[in-house]
Amino acid sequence: AHVHVANMLFVFCTVYALSCFSGAKGSVFQAAVDGSVTTQFITHFWRSTGFCPPLPHQNASFILSDDQFQNLAHIGATPNRGIQQVRVHWLLDLVSARYEANGTVDYNFTALDKALDMLFDNHLRPGFEIMGNPSNMFTDFESKDQVYLWKDLVSQIAKRYIDRYGLDYVSSWNFETWNEPDNHDFDSLNFTVQGFLNYYDACLEGLKSAHESLGLGSPGQQCSPKQLFCLAVLQHCYNGTNYFTGKKGVEVEYLSFHIKGRGSSMVIVNDTIDTFEFIQTYFPDFKDKPFYNDEADPQSGWSSPEVWRTDARYAAMVVKIIALHQNYLFVRYPSQDLNYQLLSNDNGFLDYGPPNYFNQRTLTARFQMNLTKPRSVELVRKPVLAAMGLLSLLGSLQLHSSLMEDGVPVVLTESDVGVIASLLPQGESPTATYEASFLIYRSNDTSNRSDDTAACHLTWSGLPPMGDNAVFVHWQLDNVLTNPFSIWLAAGRPDYPPYELLQAMRKSMDSLAISPTPLPFSASGGYNFSLPLPSVVLLHACQQPPAPPSKVSGVRVHKIVDGENMIIWNSVPERCIWSYEVAMATDTSGVYQTVNEGYNTLFSVFVHWYPGYRLGTKLCYKVRAVDYWQRKGPYSDPMCANV
Repeated sequence: AHVHVANMLFVFCTVYALSCFSGAKGSVFQAAVDGSVTTQFITHFWRSTGFCPPLPHQNASFILSDDQFQNLAHIGATPNRGIQQVRVHWLLDLVSARYEANGTVDYNFTALDKALDMLFDNHLRPGFEIMGNPSNMFTDFESKDQVYLWKDLVSQIAKRYIDRYGLDYVSSWNFETWNEPDNHDFDSLNFTVQGFLNYYDACLEGLKSAHESLGLGSPGQQCSPKQLFCLAVLQHCYNGTNYFTGKKGVEVEYLSFHIKGRGSSMVIVNDTIDTFEFIQTYFPDFKDKPFYNDEADPQSGWSSPEVWRTDARYAAMVVKIIALHQNYLFVRYPSQDLNYQLLSNDNGFLDYGPPNYFNQRTLTARFQMNLTKPRSVELVRKPVLAAMGLLSLLGSLQLHSSLMEDGVPVVLTESDVGVIASLLPQGESPTATYEASFLIYRSNDTSNRSDDTAACHLTWSGLPPMGDNAVFVHWQLDNVLTNPFSIWLAAGRPDYPPYELLQAMRKSMDSLAISPTPLPFSASGGYNFSLPLPSVVLLHACQQPPAPPSKVSGVRVHKIVDGENMIIWNSVPERCIWSYEVAMATDTSGVYQTVNEGYNTLFSVFVHWYPGYRLGTKLCYKVRAVDYWQRKGPYSDPMCANV
């Protein structure tokens, strides 16, 4: 009954959304886009997440669990590779070590191999923090023997994975020093400041001995005058002496900081400005170094339960923070002044379970189905992960836009509403066609206020001609249309949701196309829509490619539990994709039927529940892409698995 009510609510809200402009209450926003004026590049600097395995860090069972496999599958399935990096703490604790009789050290990399394979298989790369202590072997980095032993370990690791994956892949990794050293979370190590500098040099030289193209970033924390390790590393890299070479000035590839919001979007932006100006003042030669904020979360404390993390409030705030960087920070400090390259949300964690399935800093909600035999886990994507999919549809050139509220120009740093307008040129499109994307967010940060719906009137002009068959799609995230948390809440917050409830949540977990079909698009025009608080809207306009979507490849079938499979595939290169169709046949029938009707399948993963299954039944799956013009690409080759 709860599921039926949730589905009826979903249908009602879809009808409500289609009333758009006329039913809005509150402010009226007017946004205007001039497609003839480009203002700056959009580098998609936000395509990263991260997590920390729980204690004990040496226990590989968590990071190699089916729970983590599914989590990474969902993250890696973000459309258009909208997330590419997962920054992971304590990776070296997955390595075990022992001294041999001849005095050499034998390392066992099996668990680390498996962890990195999971990232590789899901088209992700690690943010590789050189962090951890294999079998607690290291104790003193002021010991010359241990410093050289660490250099050798890092060199072995880098060479091993160059051999395993290839140099192109490994050279794309962001190698980084120990996370937040001023917090002194070193496990069994007891770093002195000098020992940490020796450790830095050993990491750097170990990487360089594997291949000259590999580099190292630091300090990996927030910096202030009271934080000795951070300041010492910066000073060491600026004009210190390399432990191994004796040369003055130690290479650092990028500067990494942790600048969180304390519940406010603008706190992140303002503290970033303070950090950058600190670097300019005291380390002016570092002005052009790549600048990373690889923990740019709205609020610290990933496991602290916060109700705003459950739904579109979190999604809209993440988008707002990114937009404030693009629209404000990068205008105040253009790329020639601030070489800002990465903003990462540290939200790839798995929740701790009851009752905090949705309200921790995660991209998915994890239900540990302890009553199944064997135990299984069910993940539901949260709207914040769907938002990363919407962001992936932005182009590479930002277009000039203006925004007014009730006829008054909006002050960007004070408004709940913002716009990023973009163009993807023909030369950068996989189909050699134009795309235009208009992203509009409405967020009042971590506030729980959601008491009105504004109206938005968007106009555009001066865009390149896209032909008679150009269309656009209105994608939307809000707390009515796309809210799996509210469906779970209405069902009584069950710890073990039945499959019907899981299906209902999954049908509402991704951005929704407001119109049942794409709408005609021209180089100049206008569009009215409602803008609830909170919400993220993306209008995606596409010139029609000459051919239907490509053939889907790389289909995999992962068994979750008897009768339930996770189907994973490689997304097609085309970007104007309406959905993917997943078809299934049994080994007895051989007749394929679509099994994801009613789902908005934009991520390249789908969980299929097969009621009435019989053990030993072989289920075969194939997948195809459908574009905005409802043209269907060829099916993938089938992939079969036993129930």
